Amino acid sequence: MMINFKRITPEDKEIFDSFYKYKDVKNCETAFANLCAYGFALNGEYAIIDNTLVTRVHFEFNKVICYHCPIGEGDKVAIIKELISDAKDKGFTMKMMIDCQDLFRENFCSQFTCEKRRDFFDYVYLRESLATLSGKKLQAKRNHVNKFMKTYNYEYLNIDSSNVDRCVDFANRWLDFNIKENPENGEGYKEELQVIKYFAENFDKLGMLGGAILVEGKMVAFTLGSKVNNQTFCTHIEKANKDYDGAYAIINKEFANHLPEEYIYINREEDIGLEGLRKAKLSYNPIELITKTVATLIQDGTKS
Repeated sequence: MMINFKRITPEDKEIFDSFYKYKDVKNCETAFANLCAYGFALNGEYAIIDNTLVTRVHFEFNKVICYHCPIGEGDKVAIIKELISDAKDKGFTMKMMIDCQDLFRENFCSQFTCEKRRDFFDYVYLRESLATLSGKKLQAKRNHVNKFMKTYNYEYLNIDSSNVDRCVDFANRWLDFNIKENPENGEGYKEELQVIKYFAENFDKLGMLGGAILVEGKMVAFTLGSKVNNQTFCTHIEKANKDYDGAYAIINKEFANHLPEEYIYINREEDIGLEGLRKAKLSYNPIELITKTVATLIQDGTKS
């Protein structure tokens, strides 16, 4: 059976929305907005098989393709078998992000090699914890926030499609400054700016939410994100002007405080192996680190 995958676009949101009732994985890679926004790099695609949503991205276009675990009411074991057969027929190197670890371990482990990727583990927090910063472990964060509140006369701005361009302007300035400071990260910064612009241009279609901190009318921090599942929100972008001590801490707290209460969890994505970022994310006391395990199909008796 030929499986027809379609490129994921903002116009597909209604289709993805219909599968949230089946979705419990919190991985940032599976967020609809991310699958769309990183299309320029990963060519995100989807197919509906047996009333079940299957998504995939291209690590190398039409050569190395990574699938996510199926979401829906169909027979997931049978669907993954179809994906394996389809990948073999088309000559793809097949990888899978193993969100459904128990199912995968019971049925497919012997056919794949598996590799944990710590640099891409997602950090998940209780929304209420980030919103209140209560408890001894977050005392230092409260101190940062309190200092910011005493030092600056600030306001929180809800970001929507009418004012998200202000975030793009801020991101452009942030990019210019940080490329001068860290030129080795230039390409990564430019890709991120491309994603921010995509989020801004398709804000409502992607179901984005955002917030910003203004000091005397000037933006000093912002964040943008979207839902991963019905209980989990994902912060995709967070930027702040470090000249304002505590700006990162205040946008993190205020945004969590303004999120709809239906979101119990906030996924703040990975640390990509950056020591400073890892330390910062751990310091917010995550309740879960989502293990990222990538499985690679063994082809012709060899490990690829």
